This record gives sequence, structure tokens and C-alpha cells, in this order.
Amino acid sequence: MRIVPAEVELNGVMFSSEFPLAAHLQTSPPVLRTPISRGFEAAWVRARIPCLFGFTPALSEVDKSLMFVGFIAVTSNLEDAYPFRCTDHYGKTSLLFSQEGPDSKIKAKIAAAFWNALLAEPDELADFSTRVRHLGTPVILEFGCDAGEPYCIEHDDNST
Repeated sequence: MRIVPAEVELNGVMFSSEFPLAAHLQTSPPVLRTPISRGFEAAWVRARIPCLFGFTPALSEVDKSLMFVGFIAVTSNLEDAYPFRCTDHYGKTSLLFSQEGPDSKIKAKIAAAFWNALLAEPDELADFSTRVRHLGTPVILEFGCDAGEPYCIEHDDNST
């Protein structure tokens, strides 16, 4: 299965997060141990995407989220293509699919292909720093990656 970045619209109005990165890992590479244990692996995923796919994801417009990135999974025979999104909620990363499908077996194959592609070179990371406001709370989360180290810093809303 080939994963291709794309602008996608998922059919439906309500979506649930599925196939979290943390559940996919049998053992974490060293670079992911702290992000997984502290629940900010979205910083690592955001730092991997430019290296693997050659583009910088836009900041999510979804509340409490760093990423809301679209992809299409294309089957090896090129007969089927399935849109999905990689997103996070408070730094914990998972995938979103349309309510209309694909079925759970295909979703699992897509998730495995996506996470395995990211994990193939876990230390190949792009530096970045961005702040995410969390509406209704006095907190701003700064996600980033500096010299190959993903991080998340919680700031008081009044700090700069």
C-alpha cells in the first residue's frame, strides 16, 4: 500500500480517532520513548512528515490539535484509494477515516502502512516550533523538534 499526501474531505459529520500511534508500537525507538510516555508524539509525527513526504503540514484549525493532515492510501494494484487524516488530540496521534469506509481490515492495513513508513527512519526529523491554543483553557502548548528531539512545553496563556 502506498501513502500519498493529499487534500481530502472525509464524508460524514462525526469522526472517531482510530489506530493511535502508541497502540501500533511494539517497542518504541529511543527518539519516541519520551513523546509516547508523556503523550506528545504529535511533535514527532509532525517532524517526520516533511522528511518522508516532502512538505510541511499546515497548523491544524481543529481545537486542541497540532495536525489535521490528509493522505490517500493507494492499493498496490492501483485499483482502490482511501482517504484518511492523521490528527492528534492534546498531542496523542491517531487516524481518522470516513464513516462510509473502508472496512476495519483495510483501515488496519492502512494504519500499519502509514505508521511503518514513519517509523522506518525514526530519527530523520525536521526542526520546527509552533504554538497551539486550547480554547477554554489558560494554556498554550508549544510543540516542536530541535536538533532531532521532539518536545512539548506548556505555557501560561499570558506568557510569550
